[in-house]
Amino acid sequence: MRTILVTGATGFIGRQLCLALAEQGNRVKALCRNTGHPLLIKHPNITPVQGDILYPASLKKAMQGVTEVYHTAALAKMWCRNPDDFYETNVTGTRNVLQAAADADVKRVVYTSTCGVWGPTLNFPLSEDEPRIVGFPIAYERTKYLAELEVQQFVNRGLDAVTVNPSRVFGEGPVTDSNTVSKMVGGYLKGKWRVIPGSGEQVANYAYLPDVVAGHIAAMDKGIKGNRYILGGEDISFNQFFDTVKNVSGIKHNLVRVPQKVIKFYSHIERVKTQLTGLPPFFLPEFADRLKFDQKYSSQKATTQLGYRITPFADAMQRTVNYLKQA
Repeated sequence: MRTILVTGATGFIGRQLCLALAEQGNRVKALCRNTGHPLLIKHPNITPVQGDILYPASLKKAMQGVTEVYHTAALAKMWCRNPDDFYETNVTGTRNVLQAAADADVKRVVYTSTCGVWGPTLNFPLSEDEPRIVGFPIAYERTKYLAELEVQQFVNRGLDAVTVNPSRVFGEGPVTDSNTVSKMVGGYLKGKWRVIPGSGEQVANYAYLPDVVAGHIAAMDKGIKGNRYILGGEDISFNQFFDTVKNVSGIKHNLVRVPQKVIKFYSHIERVKTQLTGLPPFFLPEFADRLKFDQKYSSQKATTQLGYRITPFADAMQRTVNYLKQA
């Protein structure tokens, strides 16, 4: 029986990863700031461990007896009242986890990054070795990229670490601020989401949660030290996305196509509102700009080296819709 530490154990990916590892017979230490958190999954093989990736002492204690670490904890929101929180959590927090793992001589660390480190794409799906074509206006993507540099530095110093890069993850699980895809689907089912950005032809890559969890575990077992692996799914346009939700749910709503210029204008109003009131914005200009580009990614490397499998988008969305209807 292996003893495994999972950070971000209450997160969308982290909680399901804890369950999958526990059901394989592993002893899982679920790191969280609140051991009574309602999103923690209860299982005989899962032990909640109180800790915070910003507090090295708590990580040192949590690492005792651990052979493997999955670092999924991150600040994945669109906006934060203190912008420095993105750097503190995603970069400093990752550095703390890596240092604690190195000090504890763990066998391997799997770090959960994002396809956002590559950002928008042009004509063809990007792979792991492709460069980013624009800057980093979005704080989450910028700090996750910087965190990947931290991982590489520790690898150069001898730590065995592998990075996985999920795309837009969706599936059965709680709808939170960071789970934007499920928020869109849930909003559509309730009749509250009635918008398609622009022409609806913009493409993004959507990854099904169980596939991503399995990809994490495969990266721990089969990944090559220092490598990163895109854990994605199918490239789907907004039009295809909502047509699929409509078909699998049996719920038909009229959707309005809103020009990108209108969305950008509205995002500036939201930014001013936030600056004046401190209230969270619904949308920001840097995210509006993203609507000009596709986000296509290839999971071929993970498929070849890890045995990663992609559930057909329609099947995955059917299961997600069924879950959200019941929830």
